[in-house]
Amino acid sequence: MKTSIINAIILVMLLGILACKQTEKQTSFENLPEQPLMVSKHQSVFDSSFSIFLQTYYDLSAQFYLQQADAVNNEALLMLTRADSLPFQLLKADTVIIETAQQNVANIKAELVGMAGEQSMQEKLKGFAAISQSLYDLIRTVQYSKTTVYHFHCSSVFNNVGADWLSESRIVKNPYLPALNMKCGNLLDSLHFSH
Repeated sequence: MKTSIINAIILVMLLGILACKQTEKQTSFENLPEQPLMVSKHQSVFDSSFSIFLQTYYDLSAQFYLQQADAVNNEALLMLTRADSLPFQLLKADTVIIETAQQNVANIKAELVGMAGEQSMQEKLKGFAAISQSLYDLIRTVQYSKTTVYHFHCSSVFNNVGADWLSESRIVKNPYLPALNMKCGNLLDSLHFSH
């Protein structure tokens, strides 16, 4: 009987020692650096749809550069339609990324509606500035990788507050100051995500 009790005590002690050693070997997640949420390679349908959406933005920017108010309104409505056609269900990403992308598109759509309703070109350009920022955020969120997108800034617009725009080329075609024929535009970033 004494032997059984001693064996049981030894067994409990060994299990306790093993349990302590197991907790020592566990990896501590507290000191690991946070990794960004990642988007895996998109389906070609998403990329194609996003490319068409992005091209509509470039066309909108070109109409501002040409100062064509009616064409600006037409491109804004076309971009609004194409925003509704983005197939986020095909985006291979974390739910948080998809929700963030959808919020960026909702911001773009709200600005497009407001911009189309504005009468003055100056007010339309303010909406365009907000659209440009939301689109920049959207491109970074979905990690668009089909083409390079150039991010420009001009500090001379809106009473020297400045505004950004996106371009498919490194050539400065400032949609905010086309009539002044100024070369105001600093390249801030070029976005091209490779998967």
